[in-house]
Amino acid sequence: MKLGKKTNFRGFTLIELMTAMAITGMLVVVIMQLTNQSVDLWRAVSEDVSTSSRSRAALQTLSRDFESFQMRGYDNKYQWMFAKADENMDNIPKGLKIPKSAQCVFFACAPDRNPSVSSDTSLRQNYREARAHNRDTQGDVNAIGYRLMFRDQILDVPGSDSREGGIYPLFSLYRQVVQPRPTFEQLLGKENLEAAYSRFEQDDDDHFLCENILEMNVTFNIRYVEGEADAEKGEVAYKMVSIPVIASNRRTNRVELYGDRIVAGGTTYQNARIDSAMISITVLTEEGVAMVEQIRQGRRKAPKKMADFFAKYTRSYARLVSLPQPL
Repeated sequence: MKLGKKTNFRGFTLIELMTAMAITGMLVVVIMQLTNQSVDLWRAVSEDVSTSSRSRAALQTLSRDFESFQMRGYDNKYQWMFAKADENMDNIPKGLKIPKSAQCVFFACAPDRNPSVSSDTSLRQNYREARAHNRDTQGDVNAIGYRLMFRDQILDVPGSDSREGGIYPLFSLYRQVVQPRPTFEQLLGKENLEAAYSRFEQDDDDHFLCENILEMNVTFNIRYVEGEADAEKGEVAYKMVSIPVIASNRRTNRVELYGDRIVAGGTTYQNARIDSAMISITVLTEEGVAMVEQIRQGRRKAPKKMADFFAKYTRSYARLVSLPQPL
């Protein structure tokens, strides 16, 4: 009996298998790195979009209010605006104090000055009666106040409140709009607007505007007359000076605008006006917010160098706004 030809099946050698595994491993590593880079890029872009949207909301509101700034100048000694470094900050995590927090109060025509009207029939009737009698819903000048606070919006308590511990505190920007009637009766025509406004500050925590704002500063560009006017030539020499509420060396300046003068940084400027204001804010990224919360809960130490923290976890934005000239 004749046997058939024997078939010889040859498999992969050990070296070939190891080479294939090495190539596969390298491809997996490259793919994982590309995936991680894509995720990091997506996270960075997402955070930038989130922080820029918050900054845009805050800057637009601030700019709109400054652009509708109201005062009557030259013939009165009333105070129309004051700005200062906030001295009454709520306690916040050790090592993470708000570096620049300017409090600013002034008069403007706020588009949202009138209270909203319910669809309820009785409330709509009350609204019509109030308008007919020129009460509350009428008027176009408001006192507007801005300040930063570290506060728990959900529990409505300060971030350092000993009873609740401020479970969800955030660095937040607050905007308080005093309605036209109390503005007219209690704030307009005062030589000390700051003292008159102090009775309204207790309501600051009810006027949340935007979260994760770590810094707010305003620099006022003041135009003033230097020396005496030249009567023969009819010329007046103007000079410009820029006064930040909080300077880079942490020096603070009070800026007070009166009908007949401006007092800024301890200097009085006669025949002066504010041409424009540079508004600057610093916004925390989502990663920065998480780090602040870990520091607040004692799960990690505060950074030794705040500059490093700012460089990595914050974004800064600014906008120059022209102010209307006095009536």
